[in-house]
Amino acid sequence: MMLFSHEYCWVLTFLVLQMWNIGCKVQGYSMNAPSVTAQDGLCAYISCTFTKPSDVSIDKCLWYRINPGAAKEIVASTKNNPSSRIFFTGDVNKGDCSLIINDVEKNDEANYQFRLEAVKPKDNFNYGTTPKVTVTDLKEKPEISVGTLVAGKEATVTCRSPGVCAGTAPGFTWTGQYGESLNYNNSYSNLTSIYFSNFTFTPARIDNGKSLECKVAFLSNTAVTQQTIKLNVEYPPDVIITFKGGLGDNTFIVKEGDSAQINCTVDSNPIAEITWFMGNDKKEAMNRQWIIYNLTNVTLNDAGKYSCTGKNNLGSSEKNIDITVYYAPRTPNINCATTQDCSIGEEHMVYIMEDTTSTLVCTAKSLPEASLSWIVSGSNNTKYFAAHGLLTFDKIALSNAGQLTCVARNIYGISNSSIIIKVTTQPRSDSGIIIAVTCVVVIVLLLIAGTLVMYYFRKKKLSKKSEDKKEMNADDSSVIYANSEVHIYGNQTQETGTNSVYSVPEDNNTSEYMNFDDIHYATIDFSKLKRTNAPKGTEINYAEIKK
Repeated sequence: MMLFSHEYCWVLTFLVLQMWNIGCKVQGYSMNAPSVTAQDGLCAYISCTFTKPSDVSIDKCLWYRINPGAAKEIVASTKNNPSSRIFFTGDVNKGDCSLIINDVEKNDEANYQFRLEAVKPKDNFNYGTTPKVTVTDLKEKPEISVGTLVAGKEATVTCRSPGVCAGTAPGFTWTGQYGESLNYNNSYSNLTSIYFSNFTFTPARIDNGKSLECKVAFLSNTAVTQQTIKLNVEYPPDVIITFKGGLGDNTFIVKEGDSAQINCTVDSNPIAEITWFMGNDKKEAMNRQWIIYNLTNVTLNDAGKYSCTGKNNLGSSEKNIDITVYYAPRTPNINCATTQDCSIGEEHMVYIMEDTTSTLVCTAKSLPEASLSWIVSGSNNTKYFAAHGLLTFDKIALSNAGQLTCVARNIYGISNSSIIIKVTTQPRSDSGIIIAVTCVVVIVLLLIAGTLVMYYFRKKKLSKKSEDKKEMNADDSSVIYANSEVHIYGNQTQETGTNSVYSVPEDNNTSEYMNFDDIHYATIDFSKLKRTNAPKGTEINYAEIKK
């Protein structure tokens, strides 16, 4: 029973001491200091506050590291501090017992105890709260900050180390072919610091999308962390055109009837607006890096200039190409070099005059240019290769008559056209026959018209003679004389006086009498006139019939 009482007393004493150590207010002493976790190479910061009796004057304050199985180790003191990396950060006279451990190492992991040593009264007090510091591997990564990168413009990238400790400055390493790095240190009033490195360079478009790594090393490279970013370099568009199904560089070749695909790719950052121009045709692509133009069953109308344009906020770019459509020769055309002594009629007949020199011309549309040859039909089918499609016959003979074929050939096909040569003894052509027939018809018509006109006027003339003769025989005993003059001009009669041997028709149509320049005569019959004496005192005037 006595043993039980003795053990009970020891347990009770232990519980009282524990209550004292965990911060209960015993004689005015208390403390608040939570445990912390730190990363290897960074820092551990123990936030700590404490109280003491008002009549206690502080001499110094200490922090002990409690090593399991070993004696306590003083790690920080307000007087004669044994370490440069572990120290008080606050004013203990104001109740601040905060502790910082820079360049944390694995062996810093332990429980820590705060001790107050007083001047008056002579008393030392160990606070029962023992915050624990736990050390883990370095996991925090550095932070890389970068502004807008534009190709050709100088820029700065900053790498900030993890943690905010005033320990040993870490080492920075930039990976990549970018030049030197610079280290800076910014100190703060709470003795913590941020370490960083600035990297200055001039980016190019080839740097867009490349990796840039910043590595930070602590504790002589025993604690290392790194961060990697992708560079976002902006640059204006660069247009690239590729042609699938064709040949060439800036001029592309495609065969008639084939299909082809034109790809316009625009290298730009940010993404450009792409536009195709094909003559008056326009095709756009928004927020894409390429656009495709398909050509199906290509025709000659698809040939021409094609333009692709890319545009973003940094500029624009344009590239042009020409598309040439190649095709097999069309059916050749055959003509005479000159129309003299050579002409082409219907049914592909060529008429060439014997013993003349004639040249035939063969042409055929094609691309590339076709080679032209002539084949003379016969037992040997003689073939002639003629420059520029010209075939000349020197003094053509009757034996040259027959079929002649012009053949056009290129790498895409072949075509031909035939004619039949007729050798004549005189020039002959459809056009000449038409002209000759026309001339004959015109001449015949003119002869018929002339005959009819002459017949009509001759009949009129004879009728007029009969009337004049009858008038002259009206008075056989009359003496013909006149006091007037009659002048015939052109196709009219001009009279003076009152007597006239002519009568003018009432309709004044004298053209019936004087329309022929080769008929100018008058007939007067004097056979029945009797001689008489002229009146005395009368002057005889003779009328003159003028031609």
